[in-house]
Amino acid sequence: MHVGAFEELDQLAGAKTSLFESLTRGGSSATDLALIRNKLSENQTLLAAAIRGVTAARERLAALDNVRDGLAVYDQKGQLAKVPTTKPALQKKA
Repeated sequence: MHVGAFEELDQLAGAKTSLFESLTRGGSSATDLALIRNKLSENQTLLAAAIRGVTAARERLAALDNVRDGLAVYDQKGQLAKVPTTKPALQKKA
């Protein structure tokens, strides 16, 4: 499991809050706001892609775990059946 520097999140949250407050007070040019809007859009796209990647990885790991436990197939009657999988024996070659 990855352990991050969570104590830095408080500092980032404070900086983000102060920047947001300065935006809401006004004084930002239309150009600045357009740049911020573009960056937010890019970040949203990147975050959505990251979420899709994590979801795909989780699904792949779940599929691998499922196969490791046994292969799910349909029998002649159309019923779902589980075929146990066996690990191949270790072969030593000279």
